Amino acid sequence: MSENQTAGTAGVLSFGVQGVRTWQGWVPAAAVIWSLLYAAFGTYLAISAGGFDTLPEIVTGEMGPTISQFEPRIAWMILLLAGIPGAAVGGVMLLGARGRLLRPLLLVSGLLLAGVFLFLMTGLNLLIRFGYIPFGVYSLLTGAKFGRDFLLSLTQWAIIHQWLCMMGGFLWLAATVCYFRRSGDACLYCGRRDGLEGWRGPANAARWGRVAVYVAMLAPTAYAFTRLAWALGIALGMSSEHLRRGQASGTWISGLFLASFGLCGAFLMFGLVQRWGEVFPSWMIGLTGRRVPLSLAIIPASLVSVLLMVGGLAIWLRLPKMALNLAATGIEGLAIVWEIFIVIGPTLLFPLWGAALTVATLCYYYRRRNPCRVCSRGIRSETV
Repeated sequence: MSENQTAGTAGVLSFGVQGVRTWQGWVPAAAVIWSLLYAAFGTYLAISAGGFDTLPEIVTGEMGPTISQFEPRIAWMILLLAGIPGAAVGGVMLLGARGRLLRPLLLVSGLLLAGVFLFLMTGLNLLIRFGYIPFGVYSLLTGAKFGRDFLLSLTQWAIIHQWLCMMGGFLWLAATVCYFRRSGDACLYCGRRDGLEGWRGPANAARWGRVAVYVAMLAPTAYAFTRLAWALGIALGMSSEHLRRGQASGTWISGLFLASFGLCGAFLMFGLVQRWGEVFPSWMIGLTGRRVPLSLAIIPASLVSVLLMVGGLAIWLRLPKMALNLAATGIEGLAIVWEIFIVIGPTLLFPLWGAALTVATLCYYYRRRNPCRVCSRGIRSETV
């Protein structure tokens, strides 16, 4: 480790004691504490729910967490392994253990723990509730019954548990990043090493970020097109009877809200590659000319990207059952494929949308990050 690197690492460690803004100082310990608490929680559920023979409500349901797709005993094992063994992995990370075999093992274990919480313990119903926020607010303001039902659904323990698991997943992801930097002789604060930045340089990040944003635009655009057509009374890919039933129940109106929400999200994605995503534009009264905080873009984008990938995966897993249900109604052959393609086709792009948004967000961070105030790396002459 170079003298500059040693000073940089020591600097960020001492700086981390001064406040929570330097997440590198407290996140690894928080991830360990999280796993210990979750271990106690999982043990309590295993005992109170009657052992491994049944699963509680939080990990069941057609649109529930992805873990519900597993056999109950396997699901319980995954749940418990994220506890005590996870905390042990985090403890070894905190000690800064290294080794030719140990370091890759710890990194893979940390990523697996993050993946369990982010992708296995969350489900499609979380994405659905997030997408219905605008329509839920509208229904509350107009006194519609949907608004009260929507508000009640947010207080269900199954949904609260998923949000908590997502929080744990992000904690473990951040803790793994911290260990990757510390064990790789990188600056703990910014992650930079001596030498060229390569694809993480501002110019390369800007180029890849633009590509990722354009790819991410495909899903919300296609989704909005179909929902707008149905809201306007155009029977795109469905029977007139099905269209009328949706009009009578208000389904297409709620779908229009979802489409509008998706298009708003697509517009905000452009901020990741546009000037107004760095400096507040003139129409932002009171903020005009100020720099947009990195966290204001990165935190919401990271949350949405995970929700999209989890929801999209759940939709793909439901395809066989959906095909069987359509076949039971008398639909056969290519008609089943067409029905699925029109009704949920755009949502099959959600995993691609989430992955592209992840890349765009990462590139946004690399493009905008300042020279490190701890290790002094990152001073550049070009402006992107």
